[in-house]
Parts: sequence; structure tokens; C-alpha cells
Amino acid sequence: MRNKSNLSIAFVWYFDKADKVYDNWRDGLRSAIELLEKKHQVEWVIGQILPEDKFDVILFWDDSNSKFFDHIDKYKGKKGLFLTTTPTNFNNLRKLDVVYCESEPVYEMVRAQGIHAVRAFGTDTDFYTPDERDKDIEYFYPATFSPWKLQRNIAHLGKDLTCIGTVQPDGYEDWNECVYKGVNVKVGYFPAEQILEYYRRSKRVVIPAIHGSERTVLEAMSCGIKPDVINPLNIKTMSYMIEFEKSGLTPREFVVKNYSHHKYAEDILRGLK
Repeated sequence: MRNKSNLSIAFVWYFDKADKVYDNWRDGLRSAIELLEKKHQVEWVIGQILPEDKFDVILFWDDSNSKFFDHIDKYKGKKGLFLTTTPTNFNNLRKLDVVYCESEPVYEMVRAQGIHAVRAFGTDTDFYTPDERDKDIEYFYPATFSPWKLQRNIAHLGKDLTCIGTVQPDGYEDWNECVYKGVNVKVGYFPAEQILEYYRRSKRVVIPAIHGSERTVLEAMSCGIKPDVINPLNIKTMSYMIEFEKSGLTPREFVVKNYSHHKYAEDILRGLK
């Protein structure tokens, strides 16, 4: 019989390509959910609708227009969303018991609508760790090739820049510009272990994205690298850099203190109380 202090939790990733990238997925959210598994009963529902209404808590990872909202009323348990982007559908968010926000600007935006919001985000600080190897990559940028990631804005770095990621249908302009300028381009989904090796080989991580790349900021810092966030319009990534500059800590110390997967797991539970 389940201890009353334990929760039955469904973690839903309702994404049509989730089953293809799941094995290569290693970030703070996955690590935080794995920590919750040590004290609670967690069922992972990957790439499909939650089949049964038997859980105390349903947590899902998506944006405010997720198709999972079409099914949300079927379930009686507490419902929480790990919000992936700046929200546009606040009516959907009002169907939830808690919205987990990755950054301060999004948290303030959601909270201003009278919706229960919690700051909760992080990276796997046990996995993304620095080492003392020689650095043979001048600049590194892991990101899908797409218009908002703006690889074309740093393609002038040429052979000194390494870019890795998939190419979206609207991202070939950025990919072509990088190839034309001699950037070291690697295309595809990469195992987390390989991405970690790229971080450890890199002197600098450069982030030109107009939005997104929050995970890249924290992964770089966890590996001991202060990233170059060069697009002031990217308010979410800039918010981490502002917090970091005020902290007086090293990049690694800052992430371990504020954005570890351990703190992420604690914040998830805090949002359910």
C-alpha cells in the first residue's frame, strides 16, 4: 500500500518526436523528475496521451497551446505545466494548479494574470561538470538551425566556430551561411554525453538566439564557462546573466546554488503544496 506522504505522478511529454529523442535527452527537468522517483511513484508517458486517470499529479512539458489541453479536463489530479516558451494562451494556463516558469520574466508575466506560478528550472549539475582538458574549440553553439537561433549572426567566426544541431525546414538560410563561411557544422540529434564533450573542449559558448537557449546558458555555466549572450532581445537568457553578474559567484558556483536539478526537484514539489 502506498505511503500517504508519497505521490503518484504522471510525467507527460506529449510530443510527436519524443520517442526519437528521449534516449539522448539529459537535462535538468529529466534529472529532477528522476529525483522525484526516489520518493514518489512516477510514470513516464512519452509521446502519447495519458491513458488512465489514476494519478495524484499530472505534470506535462509543453507550451501554453499544447494539444494536451484538449484532454486536461479528463483528469482529477493536480495539474502542472513546465512552460517551454513565453505564454500566449492564458485561458489554458488557468486550467492548471501550477505553472512552472523557467525564467523571471515569464514568471512575472504569468503571475500578473492571477495564475499560480513557480520559478522552477535547472540543469543536471552532476552530469554537466567541468574538467581540466585542453580547449581546442574557440566558440561553441549547440542549437537547432532555425531563424530565431540566428547562427547566421555568428557565421563570420568561420572555422573557429562549431555549431551542432538539427536543421529545421525554415533553418536552411542559417545552415547555408555557416557552411559558406567555413563554420564547423555537425547536423543531427546528439547524445548528451557528446554534447558534454563539446562543452568541455570549448573556450567560449556564444549564444545569438533571439529567444530560447536557456538550457545552453545553464549547461555552459555548469561546465565552468561564462557564456556570451549577445542578443539583448533574448530577455530570458539575459535574465540569468543579470542574476549571475549580481551573485559574485563563479559560473559553476552560481548554477549549483540556484539552478541544480536538486533545487529544481524541490521547487516542483513546492509548487504542488
